[in-house]
Amino acid sequence: MPEEPPGEKTEDPTPKRKEEAREEGQVAKSQEFNQAFTLLGSFLVLYVLMESIIHSLEYRLNEAFTMHEAPVMSPSDGYNIVMDYMIFVADLVAPIMIASAVVGGLAGFIQVGPLMNFGIIQPEFSKLDPIKGLKNIFSLQTLVELAKSLAKAAGIAYITYSQISQRWPQLVRLTHQGLEPGLALLANLIVHIAIRIILFLIFLGILDLAYQRWDHYQDLKMTKQEVKEERKEREGDPQIKQERKQRQREMSVNRMMSDMEEADVVVTNPVHVAVALKFDLEEMEAPIVVAKGEGHLAQRIKEKAEELDIIIEEKPSLARALNSTTEIGEQIPVELYEAVAEILAFVFREEGKYQG
Repeated sequence: MPEEPPGEKTEDPTPKRKEEAREEGQVAKSQEFNQAFTLLGSFLVLYVLMESIIHSLEYRLNEAFTMHEAPVMSPSDGYNIVMDYMIFVADLVAPIMIASAVVGGLAGFIQVGPLMNFGIIQPEFSKLDPIKGLKNIFSLQTLVELAKSLAKAAGIAYITYSQISQRWPQLVRLTHQGLEPGLALLANLIVHIAIRIILFLIFLGILDLAYQRWDHYQDLKMTKQEVKEERKEREGDPQIKQERKQRQREMSVNRMMSDMEEADVVVTNPVHVAVALKFDLEEMEAPIVVAKGEGHLAQRIKEKAEELDIIIEEKPSLARALNSTTEIGEQIPVELYEAVAEILAFVFREEGKYQG
């Protein structure tokens, strides 16, 4: 099996990589998708308000061209007239602009969800690098954008040509018809062309969105080394982790050795296992394990017992049973009561506890 190049991105992006990219504003987003739906929203609003817009324009034109004499105007009057017409135009255009903004925002939300990132508007001087710019000219992304532009141009040209050719006989006869039938025919033609162009652009936008998501996923892919470093960062350096576990074990052993001061007896294997027990007849229902260990730790428990003058009993089978069935701080199991009771009875007689 051939080896993969060390720097090749062959691994799927991790959740952390995806989240970091999203926080930096790197998301899969299609401008074609946005533009298509923005155009759709603008066209629908324009179609709904078209009659009202035409009537408003007719009224204004009629008002402008029916003056019987030129009025005498001061500069302030001229300013007021200009402002009046600007407000009139703004009133006509505002619904279309608002619809474009709302639909564009919704289209963006559909693609990437809630995302606020002001870092993407900061200037990047690296983009001014001429060498990097020259590389971008011959990149796959440039070829894709060129293909999309050619597809849009070809699609719009074909739709326009096909619709005009279908109605060409009617358009030729416009010179023999009145103004209103001619305008109605042209309006109908424009609407049919616009609807088909918008549907074509939406289809192209959906294809582009699918490509952008695939391309974004490819960009986020990671090398084996990057995955390994991220795992190491998430889990911690193995050496540091091992040292931390070692310190925790040492602290646990030291705490166990400190608790040995309360032990009454140590049961041993005698070499490989040691279990320290304590029992208070007045306060406990059963003996409790205060320390246990195997190998080197068992030797330390026995040394600590000798240091504290704790009796050590060599009971191999009982020591193994206690070590395998109990944990530190737990009571011994019921089936070991009798064997442990014999040892404790001997210890208490030796120490003179609970006499009488």
